[in-house]
Amino acid sequence: MKKSTATLRAENYPHDNGEWFCEFNYRNVKGLGKEEGVVRRDPSAVILVDGLYYVWYTKSEGDFNSKSENIYDKQFPWDYADIWYATSKDGYDWEEQGVAIGRGGQGSYDERTVCTPEILAHDGKFYLVYQCMDKDGKYRGTYETVALAAAEHVCGPWTKSKEPILTRREDGHWLDDYETYNDQVFEGTVHDPTLFFYNDKFYLYYKCALQKDKQNKPDFAGTNTRWGAAIADKVEGPYIPSEYNPITNSGHEVIMWQYKDGMAALLNREGPERDTIQYAKDGINFEIMSRISHSPGAAGLFRNPEADKAPLEGLRWGLWHPPYEEREGRWDYIRRFDIRPKYLQN
Repeated sequence: MKKSTATLRAENYPHDNGEWFCEFNYRNVKGLGKEEGVVRRDPSAVILVDGLYYVWYTKSEGDFNSKSENIYDKQFPWDYADIWYATSKDGYDWEEQGVAIGRGGQGSYDERTVCTPEILAHDGKFYLVYQCMDKDGKYRGTYETVALAAAEHVCGPWTKSKEPILTRREDGHWLDDYETYNDQVFEGTVHDPTLFFYNDKFYLYYKCALQKDKQNKPDFAGTNTRWGAAIADKVEGPYIPSEYNPITNSGHEVIMWQYKDGMAALLNREGPERDTIQYAKDGINFEIMSRISHSPGAAGLFRNPEADKAPLEGLRWGLWHPPYEEREGRWDYIRRFDIRPKYLQN
């Protein structure tokens, strides 16, 4: 009996009943839910400090219009935003605490917006990485940068980096010989940063939109996104992009956790390998471990101290904001997700 290429490929798909497969439950939380005229979105990882859960997130107020011709109008929900934080005793009932990172002063690299934060607790200190943009920034989603803020205490005060720690490449291309590679090598954005201390170095993962042609026009809809990685010996940098970039061919928001000696990732929404859980023993070269459905987007995972017990422990629960097609109303809000208990090993 002969087998087609499609049949051979299907036989090598990961089984959906394995230890990397799961489904999710979703529920509302108190304190971060729907509020008319207020945007809350892109929650960071959740960390537990002295018996209290902490999360950071993008918050803005007022309407927005992505079709406005005036670049100084509020264009998107995350435009003219600050980074706020909230605390909870149980992960369900949250109390908003106030601004953690505010926009910078006139002429600063973060004058217009700071958003999409991620938290790293390391060596007794706390670090936030986040997206930001200056006053006009050649806007429309292209020229955001990534910054770093550090604090001795989980509640701050936070000290910002003097300059961004990551920017898009000036020529816009992953490789110097991009024409011999293909046209899809444009690092048009650096979004959704996530920071880990891994293999005795600092790994900064981020989302990039790649060009569709040679006209240097990035895909703002996000349908052509990839992930990249930049690595540094010190937390303040310099961060050097991996020579393997892009390290994925799919995925929208960067959703990752450490498992044993490698990095695990949930790739959602975009690309040929969307809705998969993947794992890289070296943190760079990812392999598909399972295919899932209806996964949480823009998810901030609970940084479970027992994540090494099983592959999905680092994905056990967290916070997320539903996409437009899955909610009613104009205003982003934050919900909770949990892996369905039957998929957890304890």
